[in-house]
Amino acid sequence: MHQVVSGADARLEAPSGYQGHARGFRRAELVGPATGAVHTGLWRCELEAAGWLAMHVHSYEEAFYLLEGSATLTVAEGVYQLAAGDYGVVPAGVSHAWSNQRPAPARWLAMLSPQPRARPRDTFFTGASPQVGSASRPDFRDPRVRWLGHFEHRELPPAGELQMDGYRGGNVKGISLQMLVDRLLGAQHLTLFMVEFQPGGEGNVHDHPFEECYFFLSGEAEAVLDGQWYTVKAGDTVWTGVGGTHGFFNRGSEPMRWIETQAPQPPAQGAFRFAADWEHLERLTGSGVTAPQGSRR
Repeated sequence: MHQVVSGADARLEAPSGYQGHARGFRRAELVGPATGAVHTGLWRCELEAAGWLAMHVHSYEEAFYLLEGSATLTVAEGVYQLAAGDYGVVPAGVSHAWSNQRPAPARWLAMLSPQPRARPRDTFFTGASPQVGSASRPDFRDPRVRWLGHFEHRELPPAGELQMDGYRGGNVKGISLQMLVDRLLGAQHLTLFMVEFQPGGEGNVHDHPFEECYFFLSGEAEAVLDGQWYTVKAGDTVWTGVGGTHGFFNRGSEPMRWIETQAPQPPAQGAFRFAADWEHLERLTGSGVTAPQGSRR
């Protein structure tokens, strides 16, 4: 199962039920029940200049990556001025607020798990509009800054074979990956990380026991999803469900970069199931497993 969402089709709207608790906040649901997802919510969010989102808590975990502009995040530990490339996670039940004190809009990607729901309520506003004027940049070396980080392109390792828990080599090459949000940052339900495929890079067809999202930032690639071929580019989003087969191939001359998410968090072993490996086993063992009488292969 899969879904491809074009960037041109993602319309930003003010969330219902936020009246009186937000100003200038809009979001587009990229992945959710409408796309077939059961573990994942993925939103593209925008906060206008002088906009704010009042203190609130969620019944789900929220990870974010700031795409453009600057936004102020208020949590119990402090009031932080965030910039493009900053990321973090807000655990379920933790009060937080957003504001934008700059003249340009702030835009970020939000990954949510367990999946948000309309009934019963999953977002509860706990205070007025956040304080302004007291924000400072996070000190990422301070151990009290528990749930935030910053990504720079130079942090990506050299391209090569994929190095990741639950993966056995030979099927993904020309890739650079930097984990951003996982258990080390405090997440319990999801992961969020940066991926770059060099020209000629490829990830052969496989599936997972979890859902994945791909939010494409730059470049272009060919994607095969449940046997159907697509061309995906910056601004597009791909979602693949549990057991949905997918593969990505950079046929162009420029690197392809995306933000990838997973929910639930992958197991330490058996996170990938590559079709080519099991086809190889079928060749080694002859004709393969005989189908039971009355069933279809």
